Amino acid sequence: MTFSIEVMAWVSSVPFLIYLSHTQGWKSRLTFFLALVLAWSFVVTKIISDPIPLVLVFLYSIPISLFHLPGYLVWSKFKNQKFALFLFPVIMVIMEWIQYTFTPLASWGVVAYTMHDNVSLTQTVSLFGMAGLSFLIYWVNVSIANIIIKRKISIPTFQLPLFVLLLFIFFGSIRYDMSKANGIDTVTVAAVGTDSEASGLPLPTKERTEQTRTALFKRTRTAAEGGAKIISWNEAAIFIMPEDEKEWINSIKELASELNITLVASYVSPISQSPLRYENKYQFIDSSGNITLTYLKHQPVPGEPAVQGKSPLKVTDVKGTKVGAAICYDYDFPYLAKGYGELGADMVILPSSDWRGIDPVHTEMAAFRAVEQGHSVLRSTRFGLSAAITPYGEMVSQMSSFDDNDKIMYSQLPTKGVITLFSVIQDSFVYLCIGFLLSFMAIASQSKNKSNPTTKDD
Repeated sequence: MTFSIEVMAWVSSVPFLIYLSHTQGWKSRLTFFLALVLAWSFVVTKIISDPIPLVLVFLYSIPISLFHLPGYLVWSKFKNQKFALFLFPVIMVIMEWIQYTFTPLASWGVVAYTMHDNVSLTQTVSLFGMAGLSFLIYWVNVSIANIIIKRKISIPTFQLPLFVLLLFIFFGSIRYDMSKANGIDTVTVAAVGTDSEASGLPLPTKERTEQTRTALFKRTRTAAEGGAKIISWNEAAIFIMPEDEKEWINSIKELASELNITLVASYVSPISQSPLRYENKYQFIDSSGNITLTYLKHQPVPGEPAVQGKSPLKVTDVKGTKVGAAICYDYDFPYLAKGYGELGADMVILPSSDWRGIDPVHTEMAAFRAVEQGHSVLRSTRFGLSAAITPYGEMVSQMSSFDDNDKIMYSQLPTKGVITLFSVIQDSFVYLCIGFLLSFMAIASQSKNKSNPTTKDD
């Protein structure tokens, strides 16, 4: 989270595994859990900065620790069984999948993200998603732990994981290099930043709102004059009161039509102030000034007082390019990107709003969705890093809102996406891990029954 030392991911679990192999009893396991919570608390603390309160450390570190706990404890119980080496990575991958598929914690803390700077290894998520890369990292960890504990090297603990790692690097290098071997059709896109710093109460004044609107429209015109055909504003680019929304929508429709652009206009519309509730939304407007989709954020951040969107995902044809859009935290959930993959999206627009603590890792996380599904991502970010990301996870253009700039980022993105294995097989690797776990536990239970036969009295 935020920053990391990539190589440490390959050994970060080793001390914990060694400790569990040398201790027993509930006191040992309680001590282990507290150490795990402490470790994750230090990790989560890195993302805490204004305006996020420090108490949120434990709201993330404790649940993430609980999701990781079964992998360690089950491995320690069955570590001497045949094939137990694979038990740890299998359970860790399953628990990560449960977290980002079924809980509001999304994919924060998934170990695969530690490879965000390694372009070769990042390509492997196009095969099996984050689960495949996470599995390899956890496999290397438990293999190193086994070598230290047993003082013995074996094919499953050394040669095999090393071979798979080299194979992944080779595949990723070839895939990334081949992506640049031929010319492709591109479209000019732009991320337009806002001057608004409003995040809740008190709501901005009408005067301040008008200043924000004027700046947004001016930058949008400049971006269009610079050749941008698809333009996205930041998440919560402006606050629009419900009574002003109809007039507001007409104005942005006229803007898109006048400039002959596709515009993703993201804004917030408060529906109550006590308590604060609002719609965090965008209007997807085509070059004729027609609204093709009104979208409410599908996955509000835990604690965000936003109305949750439920509308089906939709892609719009923009001169042969299928374009969809989501909002910020939505793309921390791989299932939502898979939805756009199933719709054949070539590009996904992602209006976003971060804070200093998660910059730039939040944008780097979005690159994994691009590689998984084979579509480009234009992430227009308030309080963070805007980026244009290719289907290979390459950030071909970047702009930080913390730098002194004109708040307009231009880029060229491919008009077409690419087909990935993961977009076809989806979570099949996770299901394979579930099958392995069930088979392992059934065999282990059967072996235990055979070793402890029961006798009946005559």
